Amino acid sequence: MTMENQPSISRRGLLKWAGAGSIALAAAGALSACSPAQSELASTQGDTGAETDSALQERYADLPVEESSAYAVIVGGGAGGLLAAYKLAKEGKTPLLLEKGPSCASSNLANLSGPAACNTSNQKASGITIATERALYDHYVEWARGSANTKLLKNLLSNSTEAFESLVDCGLHFYNYVEYTGDPQYGESLKWAPLHNFVEVGEERIQPIVSAIEAMGGSFIYNCEATEVVLEDGVVAGVKAIRDNNTVLSIATKAVFLATGGFGASEEMIHDRFLGVPLVNMGTPTNSGDGIRMAEAAGAVCENYYGLISNEICGANQKHGSAMYDADWNLNNENLCFAIYGGLMVDETGERFMNEQNMAFDPLVYSGQAGLNNGNYYVLVDGEYYDACVAEGVYKHLGEPDWNFGREMFYPVLSHAPEQFEAAVSEGWAVKGDTIAECAEAFGLTNLEETVKRYNEFCQSKEDADFGKDPMFLTEIKDGKGYYLFEYQSAYWATIGGIRTNDRLTALDADNKPIDGLFIGGLNMGSAFCRPYYDIPGTACGLSIASGVTGAKEIIQYLEA
Repeated sequence: MTMENQPSISRRGLLKWAGAGSIALAAAGALSACSPAQSELASTQGDTGAETDSALQERYADLPVEESSAYAVIVGGGAGGLLAAYKLAKEGKTPLLLEKGPSCASSNLANLSGPAACNTSNQKASGITIATERALYDHYVEWARGSANTKLLKNLLSNSTEAFESLVDCGLHFYNYVEYTGDPQYGESLKWAPLHNFVEVGEERIQPIVSAIEAMGGSFIYNCEATEVVLEDGVVAGVKAIRDNNTVLSIATKAVFLATGGFGASEEMIHDRFLGVPLVNMGTPTNSGDGIRMAEAAGAVCENYYGLISNEICGANQKHGSAMYDADWNLNNENLCFAIYGGLMVDETGERFMNEQNMAFDPLVYSGQAGLNNGNYYVLVDGEYYDACVAEGVYKHLGEPDWNFGREMFYPVLSHAPEQFEAAVSEGWAVKGDTIAECAEAFGLTNLEETVKRYNEFCQSKEDADFGKDPMFLTEIKDGKGYYLFEYQSAYWATIGGIRTNDRLTALDADNKPIDGLFIGGLNMGSAFCRPYYDIPGTACGLSIASGVTGAKEIIQYLEA
């Protein structure tokens, strides 16, 4: 398939195709983990967090109860859940999948970029040989530095190829970065070679998988919120759920696979597990931590860390909200973009706290860390720099350096930023001043003036003695045309971190013992991820689809032992 015939692109490729007319418009669903409608819903929905046991009992009290049974129940129709259902059905079993939304297209899988995978037919066709199971394993283990279960990673990657090819068998199409750019360097880089971008978006991506599962005997119940894993003598015996808010389902089963997509839409869980750090959710509003809470209520424990799959497109601020795009995927305030340009960045004291080039080179990883470590952070630019970003874009202004992300910038020229600046000021996350002191006073950045003085010395010498930033990003803060100061916070597509499992995806209790029959997949599997998020794009999707295949195999072995 040629790129001209592809009906969609990933959010990582949006601006490459911005001039391609209908193709750019067709990219809408793939830009982010949520559509504009979902983003607006997420910003207005409020907390979809945990209910107390008594509140659940009240919901159950007056509702009719339907009893049934299933070979295995899968909770969540995203990457992990759908692949688990597919594998079980392919093996002749009859899985039942419960999805909280109106269809499985309400999950992140419907709109995310695509999976990182190894040894695939797509890679072979493009001559990509670096993305082997061993290469990915070694990279993930080194990146996680002991915080992930290495045997679990090995098991997931051993099923990576099968998971990807299952999607191909469903009729889905993919393209890699070698095909996308025409540049063979992407096939030689372990950062990019594993990534497979989906062609289809939304229902066109999800429905072929659902249809394949149904054709093989699997079944689905939508608008169905699972609420409880039922145990008998410490072993899974069933699931309770509420369908259409009017019927309690009591389903007898000996195996439950929880893959509900993290807890990004639960204000309560975000506050508690990230210790009150201000964060902006850009993911689907159905990812409200249901699977984690159900597993914990059944006696499972979580790993002791949580992280973010961060927004790599721009900065964010709760004062602006999570609805950042219009129906045509235009950013509604381009002043958010200065967060990831590698310029001067400071904390709430006005002092630098990291090498800002990390934000420019790998915002998917480091834009989350900046906020998690500091809460609010701030970017200062001078008027000359601001005007250049508006007129020609930061990449050209910096002399078109060796900066891959700069070449593929989502919004390369901030032509609408000046007309949108006053909105940022009125919302309270931007200020313009004639002096640095005036800007610093607006946000209480006591040490900003001294920081700028020291930073300018580094820019003049082209050597960053504090953090070692590459000279390409050492641009002096100049007098003469005023200053712009922006307050940013971290935004995320999804959370990582969740239930502790063994290498077979069985949930573990406080004594590190398996809870028989309770399996964990997708972003709920805390033992497969680390903080910060892995630096290979598509890893969350890749490990999640692999968890579906892995979990299905383990369920069959458990039930038929």
